[in-house]
This record gives sequence, structure tokens and C-alpha cells, in this order.
Amino acid sequence: MSNRVYRLETDRGAFFLRLPRVETAGMVDRYDEAENIGHAADLGIALGPLFCEPGEGVLMTRAVDTVSATPDVLAARLGDVLGKLHASKCAFRGELDPDHVIEAQLEALGTGGTTVGDVARLKSLLVDLQPFEPAERGCRRVPSHGDPSPGNCLMTSDRLWLIDWEYSAMAEPAWDIAYASLEHGFSRAQERELLEAYRQRAGDRLRPTPRELQIMKIKCDVVSALWGLEQLRQGSDKTDFHVFARARLDRAVATARAITG
Repeated sequence: MSNRVYRLETDRGAFFLRLPRVETAGMVDRYDEAENIGHAADLGIALGPLFCEPGEGVLMTRAVDTVSATPDVLAARLGDVLGKLHASKCAFRGELDPDHVIEAQLEALGTGGTTVGDVARLKSLLVDLQPFEPAERGCRRVPSHGDPSPGNCLMTSDRLWLIDWEYSAMAEPAWDIAYASLEHGFSRAQERELLEAYRQRAGDRLRPTPRELQIMKIKCDVVSALWGLEQLRQGSDKTDFHVFARARLDRAVATARAITG
């Protein structure tokens, strides 16, 4: 929703062209993004830029032809790619801390408007979650994609490519894994495929514990819910953001209840 993306067919081949939307100007650090894409392209998990102008947010890469894949295959491929990225020791620019993101989102929303009840519910959920936070949280930061949702995963005949590195940064390993599992709607069995492929690539040291993963899922859903409420407050009509936000809020509450009792 933050860009316009085109596929260009030419006598020199096919290309993807990304042009940012005017209304999202300044929301993404395109210079951080450009450097992070370079690292990811070197790893063979991002399409290398053929043209990149961070100042304007313009990006062109070669195009790839996608194939459909069963959720199990997709989960395993995604776990492998995320494990490769996290274990790479690349120094990504920027930091993604869910607590800081949520704090900034709450400040932007303010205290008024039709979203006040949902915001209060989210704040209460986060307070209840604090005693269950791992003591060592935040000690591990790895290069992360930040948004491994279905639209950003391109499966080809031989590999999985990650596109849209706008939110890439150094983050806890659990962020990418939790966000991927939630947004792809993986079942428990598919999540196990994701985690096992991740473990084989990155090892046990980086793989989050079940408790860490559940807590991060809550925070991912809170971030998504607050983003939806902000879109609603701004009057965006691209989708029904109230339904979007409420679904993620309800899921966050259900996951928190399973932890806190």
C-alpha cells in the first residue's frame, strides 16, 4: 500500500519497477533500505537493484516468474531463507524494536476519536504481558526483513525471493518468524516446518523459544492493529481497516490469555 509496482516487458527482458506513493514520503528511510537490499542481494535472497535512487524511492530489479507452492513447502522455504538472513551476520542499517514502534504508534494515534476503546484495550494487554517478558529480551539483534508477509515472498521454481525491504533493520530473530507465521496463516504443523527449516540453517542459538515466539506474535498483532487504526483515523478507504484492526486485536488478546491465564 505504500508503493506502486509495475512489471515492464521490454526487448531486453522483464523488470519490476517500484515508485513510492506521494502520501508515504518520509515514512521510510530509503537510504537504509538501499544498503540493506545490497546485503540481502549478496546473500541471494533479494533481487539485486539494477537502478536505485534512494532520494526518490525509485527501485528497479529484474523480474522473476513465480510458481504456486503448498503451504508446507512455502513454510520450509521461508524458514530456510530467514535462517540464512539471520545467521549471515550482515550489519543492516536501522533498528526495529517492537516496543518502540508501538510507543510511537500510540503517540501518533493520540487519545481521542473512535479508536479510543481499542487503544485502551491494547494498552491493558501490554501491561498484563510485562511480567512474562524474557529477562534477556533484546540482547540478540540480527539482520531482519521486517515484513515477510505473503505479498513480499516470491516463489520461483528454484528458490524463494524476499522483496520490499522497506522495514528491514536489525531486530530480534522472533520478529520475522512471528510475523511470517501470522501473516501467512500457518497452521501449527506448518509453523513447525518453518521453525525446523530455520533451525537447520541458523541453529538453535537464534531460534526463539516457544514463549518468546508467542509474546512476539502478540506484539506483531498489536503493531498491525495500531497501523490499521491509524489508517482508519486518516480516512483511508483502501480496505476495511476497522475489521482488519479488530481481527488482529482479538487474536492478540487470545494469544495473551494463553500465556497469562
